[in-house]
Amino acid sequence: MRLVSIDMLKPDMKIARAVYNQGALILPAGRTNVARYIPNLRNMGIEYVYVEDGKSIGIEIPDAIAERTRVSCKQVLQNAIQQFSITDKMETKALEASVNEVISEILKTTDVQVSLNDIASNDEYTYTHSVSTMVYSLMIARKLNYSEQKLVVLGMGTLLHDIGKMLIDREIMFKEGELTQQEYDYVKMHSLYGYQVLRRITSLSEQVRQIAYMHHERIDGSGYPQGLRGEELNEYIRIVSIADVYDALTTDRCYRKKWPANKAMDFLIERSGKEFDPELVGLFTQQLAVYPNGSLVRLSNRCLGIVSGQNRNMPLRPFVRVIQDPEGREVIPYELDLMTELSITVTESELEISRNKPPVSPEEL
Repeated sequence: MRLVSIDMLKPDMKIARAVYNQGALILPAGRTNVARYIPNLRNMGIEYVYVEDGKSIGIEIPDAIAERTRVSCKQVLQNAIQQFSITDKMETKALEASVNEVISEILKTTDVQVSLNDIASNDEYTYTHSVSTMVYSLMIARKLNYSEQKLVVLGMGTLLHDIGKMLIDREIMFKEGELTQQEYDYVKMHSLYGYQVLRRITSLSEQVRQIAYMHHERIDGSGYPQGLRGEELNEYIRIVSIADVYDALTTDRCYRKKWPANKAMDFLIERSGKEFDPELVGLFTQQLAVYPNGSLVRLSNRCLGIVSGQNRNMPLRPFVRVIQDPEGREVIPYELDLMTELSITVTESELEISRNKPPVSPEEL
């Protein structure tokens, strides 16, 4: 399995992970002749899909939770927000049940180095981002041996952390291009709006509300809305700030393209001890694949390959399935273990390859 741009869909590829939009199944796993769906996928704002072809047979892309759990959690969140927008009330039992299911799955998969990017259209961004941020936050909390009660608080807070965005003007929220300072200041109000919304839901704890209010705070005081620093931020907030930023960076947005996982991790590490808690950044990055399974990489010998597996505790030296020689000619795929081939390194990740326009055509890939 591998993740490809819809522009690179070819006749020999089949859908490896089902594609959903607004909770509805769009393309089931196993669907073939997928190139004909490119216009519809693009119209829905879906730019990537997981496929399987002759080059990616047997490559597994691990996630901390099951696909059905992600889909279900997004739908539960969407239903709850829509209910609130109509009735000004929110039933939180379904949300808590969904959070508990996610917690249960995460606690069972302790050794996963997560490689998965959740696929979503622009319209689904808030729901998809909220679920992914929850998953990443709970992965950190698992390493801290959080109690079940603390995991539920963290899960509920992160699942609802961006609820204030439903009160932001969509034209500004999804504006393509750079925001003006006035627009940016307005968008920043979503954290206060979220807190005010959650105060009206009496079944939620103040700790849950505070996560929505303070998830953009930073330990050096450079965040908002209050510019708190250090110990003024509880551990929940310090966890969520890391998870929120990582998922935002690695997701396509209307105003910028997503970053590769290795660059997003570098961003967190560079700001570790300044904006982000260094211990928590360390616990988080241990659980992520720097070069995710199924992604294209350029090697120092100029060969092109697909990451086929991870070497535990050596994130910069994955297993790579080579598919092209240094001149760009297709070869019979073969495996390289970069732990044994120490003279070879990864020089470019998938997004760097596509943006640098190497001598590789969609037909060849």
